[in-house]
Amino acid sequence: MRLNLYEDKNNFEEHVDVYYANMRPVIRQIIDSVNSERPSLQGRPADEDLDDGEVVILDPKEIYYLDHLDRKLFAYTKDGVFRLMNTLSSCEEMLWNYGFVRVSKSNLINIYKIRQLKPDLNMKVYAFFDNGERICINRSYKKSFNEYLQRMRRMN
Repeated sequence: MRLNLYEDKNNFEEHVDVYYANMRPVIRQIIDSVNSERPSLQGRPADEDLDDGEVVILDPKEIYYLDHLDRKLFAYTKDGVFRLMNTLSSCEEMLWNYGFVRVSKSNLINIYKIRQLKPDLNMKVYAFFDNGERICINRSYKKSFNEYLQRMRRMN
């Protein structure tokens, strides 16, 4: 993909033109960014009560993974753990185009935050993240995970 930027001091109306052969996830991300429609998630620091405390807007590119635990959904970032009010399936639907894929019944991971994939016994694979944490990619999700990686690799 080629990017051309032009500065025109006489231009009073900024605009973006996008030429594409087919609608790929990276094109959708560009469109969403220009239209300010990039999905965002609202959360509260996990150690605070949901009725109290600040609401934090989380950018999906800052999230390592989502974990559904004890009927609660948590987002793990470099800055901490945040409790979300979304469901895991709604996040999966909202974030699939942004590098998030389900790897177990309770986890969605951001493929752009993975540092290493390491196979383990019983056909399991572990995803190691930039922050040092790891998540198991369960056997039943391994095939769809690999297909997702291949699709994202072709489309980006």
